[in-house]
Amino acid sequence: MKGNSDKIKKTPLYVALFAVCLGACAGLWIIYDVPETAAIQMACLVMIGLMVTIFSFNAGAAYDRLFGSNREHPGLFFGAFMTCCAGCVILPAMPTAAWPMVIVFVLLTILSNIPTGIVASGVVLFMAAVGGGAAAYAYVFTYLFVGIAASVLVANIDEEFKTTLPVFITELFLLIGLSVTIVTSASTISIELLVYPVVNVTITLILMLFLLKLYSAKVIFRQKDNYLELNDPECMLLTKLKNISPADYQKTVHVVYFCDRVSAAIGLDTDVVKCAGLYHRIGVIGGAYNWENTRMICQESNIPEVVMDILREFEDDSVPMKRAETVVLYMCECMVSSVQYLFAKNKEMKLDYPMLAETIFKQRHEVGLFNDSDITLGQYERMKKVFMEEKLYYDFLR
Repeated sequence: MKGNSDKIKKTPLYVALFAVCLGACAGLWIIYDVPETAAIQMACLVMIGLMVTIFSFNAGAAYDRLFGSNREHPGLFFGAFMTCCAGCVILPAMPTAAWPMVIVFVLLTILSNIPTGIVASGVVLFMAAVGGGAAAYAYVFTYLFVGIAASVLVANIDEEFKTTLPVFITELFLLIGLSVTIVTSASTISIELLVYPVVNVTITLILMLFLLKLYSAKVIFRQKDNYLELNDPECMLLTKLKNISPADYQKTVHVVYFCDRVSAAIGLDTDVVKCAGLYHRIGVIGGAYNWENTRMICQESNIPEVVMDILREFEDDSVPMKRAETVVLYMCECMVSSVQYLFAKNKEMKLDYPMLAETIFKQRHEVGLFNDSDITLGQYERMKKVFMEEKLYYDFLR
């Protein structure tokens, strides 16, 4: 039901996108006297590009491969995409060496993900190049390759926000690409021609820094602050769980300790996994521990959708475990529950923790519990190593 609802909500965006892009094609055809054959070819290829873009965005949303909160706000990406497509009508009137195409790649990438941003920006570049004619084609590959480099580089900017190297490399590639293209394609070289790459690089630098700063403020740090509040064991919702069921609350604290250690060891987002660990027993507040209660409480408390997806895979038996984060949560809960069970029988029991971890992992592996999950063999082995090497914390479970 939810998937159908999302499709219905996005349908107007798709209709508007096709209308704007085909309108831009018509505008380029009329304004710049594009031959009819080339105009028809452009319209057909643009439609294919739009369908690939829509598919890529939806695939990213389905597999949680979109940056930030783009999954919850598809209108931002499609709105920016339509604006760029409409704006490409004026690009052929500008000197080709001054086109701000790299900014288009950066903008559409941070509003979606790498493949979606590259495909969408390629559509914009293609339309502008058709309108610009033969003179513009010499610059297409320069903008394409530099744009791809920019998309890949900005995608690796995290909460530490180290922008200097990505921006420097992008600017260097752009300056070299434009300079070489001008020198090799112009019949005569003049100072005026060489000014365009400098202007383009300068404008790109200013706009890139502005976009990345805005992205960090609105997405990276806001998301970090959101998890900082949610992952506080003393937040209102967890305090309520503590009052209703102290045992469940204490168990979540222990589970989160291992979630933090394991997710960091195998390269997952620790904030997301810790949040899932903290709220995996929250359904108790609704009267019983089950997915329906968890879902209701999480929705009322604005728990991030990615965390809810993990909890659904963890708690709903009808949904297979796909995410590596779910596997981590499952094994952390399994280890804590097993140790607590054994200590409940005899608090003075001396446990061989490495042997216990090895046995639990072997049992889960033999039944093929994680065969369909995204966790790699290397991540699985590193996770097991964390549990086997832990010596001190298990004593807190007595």
